[in-house]
Amino acid sequence: MINWGIVGAGNIARRFTISLKQSRHGKLYAIASYGKDNRARWKEEYPEVITYDDYTKLLDDPHVDAVYVATRHKDHYQWCKEALLRKKAVLCEKPATLEYQQTKELCDLAREKQVFFMEAMKTRFIPLIADIKRVIDDGILGDILRVETCFAYQVGYRPGHYLHEKDQGGILNDVGSYNLASILDYIHSPIKHITSKVQYEYEVDANDIIELTFESGQTALIDIAFNENKEKKMTIYGTLGKLIANPFYRPEEATIILNSGEEYKIEKSYIYDDFYTEIEEVHYCVLNHLNESSRMSHQDSLDIIEATEKIRKSFHK
Repeated sequence: MINWGIVGAGNIARRFTISLKQSRHGKLYAIASYGKDNRARWKEEYPEVITYDDYTKLLDDPHVDAVYVATRHKDHYQWCKEALLRKKAVLCEKPATLEYQQTKELCDLAREKQVFFMEAMKTRFIPLIADIKRVIDDGILGDILRVETCFAYQVGYRPGHYLHEKDQGGILNDVGSYNLASILDYIHSPIKHITSKVQYEYEVDANDIIELTFESGQTALIDIAFNENKEKKMTIYGTLGKLIANPFYRPEEATIILNSGEEYKIEKSYIYDDFYTEIEEVHYCVLNHLNESSRMSHQDSLDIIEATEKIRKSFHK
């Protein structure tokens, strides 16, 4: 049984904990939060779980086998590094870090220490995604020409919230990695050119339209916003038809529309919820002494943050 510790006790940590309870391979052992009231709420809900008032105390606990880092974006690097140095397996909420060199350092450290590290890109582990890839691999859509992804929602200004902080906020940092991970799942070519149209609010990017052109000639669209509601869908265009998945980052059904006029759906439900299969991947890797997942590898994380940095540079051209 893998004993989990959670660093950061916000809403995402609660969702993780609910899903973890379904597993036979791991359990929540400890959680760390600097907020006294927050710790009290966790203790009331999970009286068997150890609560720490300091992240380092949790990491120093010899009974903690794996750590879920669920802190603010800008704190991921620090606490992932501290966990890896103590040889704790790490699942880090996306984005793994805000800089390519920081992500590379964490990946290198995981290999050096022979300990597991993965960015929490749950999209890669949603059951239907394997079926979508099979559709593409079987050539049903023909050659892939373009992938369009949209992740847009509306939220009001929240003073002090990480989303609106200049050094870590903005919609690209918040959800852009979902779009990029999906696009790079289906287009395997270096990025050649980027154009972007950006709206700023509170000194961070609030609404981004990003066009990617790849060396292969394929193209992609990233449409992301926190000031506009849109369908969170992906459309994959091929020479023989298209596939639409909604919401693209955790779909349970997809529609295939072929140029021949044929149209049909493929469906597959979550196992318990949209976190469970990601958590089970961590368990599999840790129990088999792997330091990375083949389905969300270190290189995958490096590719995503490298593309993110290129996109961010395009904002200022």
